[in-house]
Amino acid sequence: MTTPLRVLIVEDSEADTELLLDQLRRAGYDTTWERVETAGAMEAALDRREWDIVIADYTMPQFKGIDALGLLQEQEIDIPFIMLSGTIGEDIAVAAMKAGAHDYIMKHNTARLVPAIRRELREAEVRREFRRAQERVRYLAYYDPLTDLPNRALFTDRLEQAVLLGKREKNFFTLMLMDLDRFKIINDTLGHHAGDQALQQVAARLKTCLRESDTVARMGGDEFSVLLPTTTHEDGAVVVARKILTSIAKSFRIEDREFRIGISMGIALFPEHGDDIDALLRAADMAMYEAKRPRNDFRIYSPEPESGSGSN
Repeated sequence: MTTPLRVLIVEDSEADTELLLDQLRRAGYDTTWERVETAGAMEAALDRREWDIVIADYTMPQFKGIDALGLLQEQEIDIPFIMLSGTIGEDIAVAAMKAGAHDYIMKHNTARLVPAIRRELREAEVRREFRRAQERVRYLAYYDPLTDLPNRALFTDRLEQAVLLGKREKNFFTLMLMDLDRFKIINDTLGHHAGDQALQQVAARLKTCLRESDTVARMGGDEFSVLLPTTTHEDGAVVVARKILTSIAKSFRIEDREFRIGISMGIALFPEHGDDIDALLRAADMAMYEAKRPRNDFRIYSPEPESGSGSN
């Protein structure tokens, strides 16, 4: 059984290239390969496809292996790079390794080539897995893994930025806090897996109600929040709120059953209802509490909640 291997060969000798490919075939590799001998050709090859490994001759007259290594590093491509030469001295080999080459092989000792390739491919996969783990950690710090929405931390950061910008530029914006109604029925009837499906569907519907410049986040549980950075008046907030109510009011199909979920929303306007995060969140939360009395409604914050605006 052969192993696929995409190898970019930086070499000016066709004969040496054939010897190299023959070694790889005998080692069980099914090679997709390309031979280049100039910087331009290498750049084009890197643009055309992804490569598993680069093997470069150090001593080509016009485009040396060390130049190929530098080109790879300039493009920030992390793949194994093996230097190959018939004349390289120990001091040059050490310098190449310090520059970033993963190994060097003498052409009269190519028995080392295949083991070196296997080792470097394994280490490259370890590096990729480590990067993926790091990216996952960064993602989880700012996004909710269930809905792929921003989480509380990222939403708070964006709200802070909106407040700072609002104070500096005298801008207005809208904050909305939301809580689902009758969501507990789904969890109690079908279990938490079904509840998770419902939250995912709610998140998808909320996104369709908003513009790209808006932010919708899952704050936790069945609580969501929305930042409307360019909605500067109460009328605009009402339009968005009614759009959300209409979208969420449609039935949800979960595990071959239909459910209806409501949503209660509290709305606060900057700077009318608060000029800092705490004041805005408190105002929106109080308005949401008032909206939950009738359920499936919205309220705009008022010092006297009973006089707030609503829908339905």
